[in-house]
Amino acid sequence: MPLEDEEYVGGVTSGRMLRAGGIAGYSVYVTTRRLIGAKNRKALWKGIAGSAFGGVAGMYVGSKLSREANAQMINELEQKKDFEVTKENVSSVELKKPTFVHRGHMVISTTTGEPVKILLADGGDYKRLLELMQSFRPEILTVV
Repeated sequence: MPLEDEEYVGGVTSGRMLRAGGIAGYSVYVTTRRLIGAKNRKALWKGIAGSAFGGVAGMYVGSKLSREANAQMINELEQKKDFEVTKENVSSVELKKPTFVHRGHMVISTTTGEPVKILLADGGDYKRLLELMQSFRPEILTVV
């Protein structure tokens, strides 16, 4: 449910990200009030089709969307979310950069419930997520 005065900040979509135990193709979005994860099969297929060209990843930064565009974006996120955590309920975010040999990850720990782990296979995704998490709540971010 959209929260009052919530604004879209940005998001990262990639065919090379996945929620642990899931299939590749995932998105992470940030609003002024929440962290939202969503499965994104389109990103997986674009990644496969574009892998010869270095893969496909996207970052959307809500450079002050109009009130209508912001409301539409928040509504779209509501429809496709896989998980959501309000800003106050995120106790920590751990980011590990992927290497040539090993995947990286983003682990979102909450004050209630199990942590959410998202696997990263692309350094560009890691960099974009790092920027996004620094704008979300820099004080809870740990880079390992």
